[in-house]
Amino acid sequence: MRPLILIPFASEVHRREYYAGILEVLKSYFRKYGIDFHEEIVISYDKVETISKKYRNFIPIALILTGGTSRLVYEFVVESQLDRVFIFAHGEHNSLASAISARSKLEYEGVSTGLYYCNNPYSKECEFVIDRVMAIARTVASIIGAKVGVVADRKREESDEIFESKFDAIVDIISFDEFEKEFSEISDDMLVKTMNHIRGRIGIEKADTALKDIAKLYIALKSIVSKRKLDAITIDCFPYIVKYGVTPCIPLALLNSEGIVAGCEADLTALVGLMIARYITGKSGWIANSVLFNSRHALFAHCTVALDIVDTPSIAPHFETGNPYAVSGKMIADTLTLISIDREFSIAAIAKGRIVKSGLLQYPTCRNQIMVEFDYITEEIPRYAPANHHVAMLGDHISKLMDVGYMLGMDVVEYRELVR
Repeated sequence: MRPLILIPFASEVHRREYYAGILEVLKSYFRKYGIDFHEEIVISYDKVETISKKYRNFIPIALILTGGTSRLVYEFVVESQLDRVFIFAHGEHNSLASAISARSKLEYEGVSTGLYYCNNPYSKECEFVIDRVMAIARTVASIIGAKVGVVADRKREESDEIFESKFDAIVDIISFDEFEKEFSEISDDMLVKTMNHIRGRIGIEKADTALKDIAKLYIALKSIVSKRKLDAITIDCFPYIVKYGVTPCIPLALLNSEGIVAGCEADLTALVGLMIARYITGKSGWIANSVLFNSRHALFAHCTVALDIVDTPSIAPHFETGNPYAVSGKMIADTLTLISIDREFSIAAIAKGRIVKSGLLQYPTCRNQIMVEFDYITEEIPRYAPANHHVAMLGDHISKLMDVGYMLGMDVVEYRELVR
């Protein structure tokens, strides 16, 4: 995860009282996010070298207070050897003109440059635009430089190398034996409290051996995330279930609802989707298998779902193995947005749809199911889907996903464009 930094730029041609005043206005909007500001307004090239060294490992948001600053911003980004930068401008004193110029020059150099602006810096509109900037920037910052854990009995794979290279990230492989060592540190008191917590959240009637094993798995996953300072974690579910007879469905549902991004099947592309969902929406995403596509409908399913995005969660036997327990529930929204990412993290397909019904439906597939209606024929989607797994997030986030994908170096396309 990379830190964000706001850096104000201005030209001395403009009055200092003007651009200092505008900075205070913009600070009042950004301050609620707890983001750090560079302490000085950058107005000369002799400051560029200093800030370039200082913020080389940050994701900057360049505040264009006045015109005459495009070269300053360009030199800063190039000197810092940054791959991406956000620019925020407004409609006064040629601020937007310089922002466009800087964006054009930087994109020519291959730098992903997210340009955002408001017309009137004193208006409510400006606050709305800044809310959008921060949603996109925080999402991108959560993935660049991330450290993710993969609980799996396997060696490093090509997908790990691609993930690390693409996002300047770290993949920490944790073997099952290494992971199981966490169980020895679980006290009886902690185990009883966790079992009661799970029963209270999901409504499991009895504290049986299965619940005890599930509670241990939840505690161990949470402990690994804390000890190793992970930004997200995923577990290779099926080999784990076969070896130990315990499903991670409830632990993953709990962790995600607590704000810890946790995925299944050791799928890094889906894990990125879950990270995007968490920061774009403030709620959990949902990994889903693609089950069927018919006319304008599609069915997605999986054996776990985060508790913060469903009403009245319930349990059922895990679909493939019959082991306890899978989790299902009715989604709390009517609209969702889907994203599927290819194994090279270079292409993402997205779609918005309407939830027709959800929960434990009558289809012979994974326990939590969602029937989604689209405003176009879906039957060609399997020919174009970057992956089986799609991550669903509640609400309409098509525009934001376009921006996030661009800033992460992905080509993003809507399914509606692919299948028409």
